[in-house]
Amino acid sequence: MKAQLRSPIALVALAYLPDVLSMMTVGVVVPFIAVLSRDLAASPAQLGLAIALFSMPTAILATLGGGLIDRYGIRPSMLFAGACSAIASTFASLSQSLWAFDCALVLAGLGFGGICVAAPSLLMNTLTDGPRIRAMSFLSTFAPTGYAAGLLLAVPFADSGDWRTALRLHAVLMVIMVVALALYLPRISTSGERTRRRQSLGEMLAILREPRALRLGIAVALPNALSYGTSLAAPSYLARVHELSLATSSATVAFAKILAMVVGGLSMGYLLSRAVSTTLLFAVMAAIGALAQIVLFLPASGITVATAGLILWLFAFGGMSGGAMTLLPSVARDPARSGAASGLINQFISAASFAAPPTWLALQDGVHFMALAVLCLLVSLIALPASQARATIQRPEPLS
Repeated sequence: MKAQLRSPIALVALAYLPDVLSMMTVGVVVPFIAVLSRDLAASPAQLGLAIALFSMPTAILATLGGGLIDRYGIRPSMLFAGACSAIASTFASLSQSLWAFDCALVLAGLGFGGICVAAPSLLMNTLTDGPRIRAMSFLSTFAPTGYAAGLLLAVPFADSGDWRTALRLHAVLMVIMVVALALYLPRISTSGERTRRRQSLGEMLAILREPRALRLGIAVALPNALSYGTSLAAPSYLARVHELSLATSSATVAFAKILAMVVGGLSMGYLLSRAVSTTLLFAVMAAIGALAQIVLFLPASGITVATAGLILWLFAFGGMSGGAMTLLPSVARDPARSGAASGLINQFISAASFAAPPTWLALQDGVHFMALAVLCLLVSLIALPASQARATIQRPEPLS
């Protein structure tokens, strides 16, 4: 007989940990770029494209995939996606060519997309009120946390360049997670599953006609693109401006990133569960984020101040992302469309992430970085949909 945990903490863990583990794939691969170039006879640009392929399934299929999750159920979807991620890491560790490695990362991206779309749907269908607000805010921190956790996993193998063992270890962790999901993930009966045979493609994509959902997608995607672009551009910019070596401690950076993100997400969840205005808190965090970006990229700042600016930015980003994601249940309205709504948001994030590298890496001047950051945050704040009374949101269906 399978145990099915129903406490809020257990449900959050079942949503958060698979997200983090599936995102770790990128963090594991990045430190081995130079070694992979040698072993797979590929240029850094080709490997950069391979890493970009990880985001492709989500950027193209997330909204449709969310509709399929609504149709066939959260539990089977997460098990399938977790299995894809485990198989992908195993396949990647055995790759002898760039083409095989590309295919592995596409499969890993498919698994990641399925998990990151299904996890918010799990929380929306099982939690309500304050616990759901705090859980949704915390869940929003999974991507940077997962990336940083992947870096930590790669650290013991970085000096030897043993990327194959690192990926195999990730596959083992993913298999353990799939087993845990099979044992403890509750079966959730939703109206979407009960009407699966009558649900057309147009009905699965009906979320595209919701202006509030589209606005939330923009509001969440732009800070994510800004965070991604900052993580790409800041190291080389700071090294050039402050005459530093690019060599840094991956472990130290990763721990700082995890701490700042989690604290930001948890803080927003706590405040929002106390009925504080989402728009007001988002605006405060956006202002803090703009100040942090200015401190980070201001040439007159010393490296200590710039590092403090980077940590402050990560905290602000965690707060903005967490606050915005608490609005997801209100734009979905019906738990039967939670997967489609989550898919739409993740599709916006992935599309913005595709545009981030060429945009931020093309800039050289600190003023340009600051101007782009302020513009992104301003547009994000304007796009953020207003909060609606939570009483209008349908309550989750009971667990079966």
